[in-house]
Amino acid sequence: MTIEPYSFLSIASIMLGLVLSGSVKGIFGIGFPVVAMAILPLFVTPITAITVIALPIVVTNIQQLFSEKEWMHIIKKYKYMALFMLLASFLSSQILTQISVDLISAIIGFALALFAIYSLFNFTLPITSHPAWQIIAGGSSGLLSGMTGIQSTAIIYFASLDISRNEFVGAVGYIFLVGGLGLSIGLINNNLLNSSSTVLSLAAVLFSVLGFKLGSVLRPYIGLELFKKMLFVVMLLIGIKQIYQFFA
Repeated sequence: MTIEPYSFLSIASIMLGLVLSGSVKGIFGIGFPVVAMAILPLFVTPITAITVIALPIVVTNIQQLFSEKEWMHIIKKYKYMALFMLLASFLSSQILTQISVDLISAIIGFALALFAIYSLFNFTLPITSHPAWQIIAGGSSGLLSGMTGIQSTAIIYFASLDISRNEFVGAVGYIFLVGGLGLSIGLINNNLLNSSSTVLSLAAVLFSVLGFKLGSVLRPYIGLELFKKMLFVVMLLIGIKQIYQFFA
């Protein structure tokens, strides 16, 4: 069901969805945008959902990047990926107002399904941090990020590299931050992130953090592996459903 973007019911649904998304991230560290974009479009239009999560993506990943001691090394190492992520996120966000809601939903479905399949099977690719691979990963992830807020291919790229967990966390934070900035600038440019939606997106930051804290408290009491598999199966089914509806 799609409801009026800024009615009381839509705002309440958005905030509840953000708490749930933040809780999932707090429970086992999954990316906030992926879960949010599986939940929010059930209640509001896809464009509204993308607009709402834009600022939370930026704020949460600033902390994630700079919490790593080697953040400057990470910025230098992945500069090519960051540049193409920024450009692709901005450019792809410019077509949000030019394509149908059904197509946007299908693209979101593809991004959800891709992330779910990777998370369920943990596959990796024979790639390196060479600039050519960075450009491919940054460009492809940016295209998805600008139209969905989801950066599936970036996660798969970093998981395929032979890097430490700390570098992985910092690099993901860096690229998600850059993608969030490209998306936000693009939304401002096409007037989707305006005065009213900015207030809602800023409020979303608070509810996302609240959900994260709640998830951190619940984590010791939840069977993580079973919960994780159930979540990704549901996410995969949502993604497949959205793709099917577009072609049906």
